[in-house]
Amino acid sequence: MKIVLLAVIVASCQKLDTATDDERDNITGAWSCSENSQQFGSQSFNVEISKSPTDSTRILIDNFYGLGAGYFVYSKMVNLNLTIPSQTVSGNQITGSGTISSNYKTINWTYTVIGGGTTDHVTAVYTK
Repeated sequence: MKIVLLAVIVASCQKLDTATDDERDNITGAWSCSENSQQFGSQSFNVEISKSPTDSTRILIDNFYGLGAGYFVYSKMVNLNLTIPSQTVSGNQITGSGTISSNYKTINWTYTVIGGGTTDHVTAVYTK
């Protein structure tokens, strides 16, 4: 009886390991975007990055290109590199890439948006 009680007490005092191996956790949350667009010039707005619930390599970016809340662009994340495969969101064909800083505080993007008969070349910096 004493051994069982002692085992329960020791087990209940052990620290739970809540660490995750999911690198996407390092970039989820709210970001400030400073975007330079050939079509619209310089703009600033906020975006929200979340993890895809169906693909362990994807992130979802809400309000990408300032399209508005609820318009998501997805990107594949491999280490500190991001790739936006060609996708159409709100009538805009979007493709591009990004690089995450080693401290996960900055993301530098280059992407192309084709919509409404025009092609827009864009650079952006996300900061946390």
